[in-house]
Amino acid sequence: MHAPPVRAARPATHGGFTLVELLVVIAIIGTLVGLLLPAVQAAREAARRSSCVNNMKQLALGCQNYHDSKQQLPSHFSPGGNTGVSWLALILPFIEQSAAAAEVQPLNPSYAGTNSAQNRNVARIRIASFFCPSFSNDWAEFSGSTIDAVTSGAKAYTTHYVASAGPIGTNPQITRGYGQLPSNQGFIATDGAMPLSPIVVGSNPTKPYGVALTDIRDGTSKTIMVMEMAWSDMGANSLRSWMRGAAWNNDMTAVRNVANGMRTAKYVTVGNYNSVSMGSNHPGGCNVAMADGSVSFLTEDIDLNTVLLPLASRAGTENVSQP
Repeated sequence: MHAPPVRAARPATHGGFTLVELLVVIAIIGTLVGLLLPAVQAAREAARRSSCVNNMKQLALGCQNYHDSKQQLPSHFSPGGNTGVSWLALILPFIEQSAAAAEVQPLNPSYAGTNSAQNRNVARIRIASFFCPSFSNDWAEFSGSTIDAVTSGAKAYTTHYVASAGPIGTNPQITRGYGQLPSNQGFIATDGAMPLSPIVVGSNPTKPYGVALTDIRDGTSKTIMVMEMAWSDMGANSLRSWMRGAAWNNDMTAVRNVANGMRTAKYVTVGNYNSVSMGSNHPGGCNVAMADGSVSFLTEDIDLNTVLLPLASRAGTENVSQP
C-alpha cells in the first residue's frame, strides 16, 4: 500500500485589518463624525432657542398680567434722579416669583442712592427665566458699583432680556424724528412700549406712568415689547444687575433704545450705553416678544429704518409688515 500524500500545511490566517483597511475605516469614521457634529450642535442650539422663546413668552405673559392688574404695562421710575427698579422686578408676582417680589421696594432706587440696600439684596437672586441659554454669562459685570461688580462680595445677576423704550431715529411715515429725552448715555426714547416716560418731558417725572395697550395704536402684534440683548461682542461692562431700570438723564439697563441695526453697536464708552444693539448668540438673529405676547425671530439683516424702527414704535402709523 502506498502512504497518503503529504499535504503542505496552510499558512495561519488572522482576522485583523490590514493597514490600508484600518486607514479606510478611520477615514469613514472621521467623515461620519464630521457630518454628525454639526447636526448635534444644530439640535442643541434649536433646543436652546426654544428655551429662550419660552422664557420670553413667560416674561411677555407677565407683562400682560401686570397690565390686567394695573391697566398699564410696567413703567419705569427714577426716584430722585437715581436708577429705579426694572420692569423685571415689577412683574415678579406675575411669573411665579412672589417671594422675591415681596422683597422689592419699587419706589426706592435699585442700586445707588438712599434706601437702595434692600433692592441690592434682591438683585442677588437668580431668576432662571431672565437668561438665554445660548449666552453663558449671567453675572453683572459693571465694575463701578459694588452690587454690580463680579469681583465684589455682593454679586448681582444680570438679565439677557430688555424692554423696548422705543426707536431713536426718523419716522419714515412722516419724516420726523421719534420722541426722545436727552441723556449722557445718548438719548432715552419715549415712543416704545416701556419707556421711562411715554411723552417728551423737561424734568424727571415724579411718579411712574406706563403705556396702556390701547396706547399702542400701531397694533400690539406689530410693536416690540421685549428683546434679546446678549451677544458675544456687546463690549465690556454691558451687563448690569437685572434690578436696574432707568435713570433720568442717564443710563437705562433693563430697558433700551432701538437705534442701531442688530449686533452692530456695542458699548465702547460712556455715551452710547442706552443704544447698544439688540442681538443674541442664536445664529442669524434674535428673538423679540411683541406687545400681544407673541414671540418672533428677527433676522440680523433686517432693515433698520424701514422695519426695525417702526416695529419699536407704538403709535407711529408706519406701514410695515411684521417679518
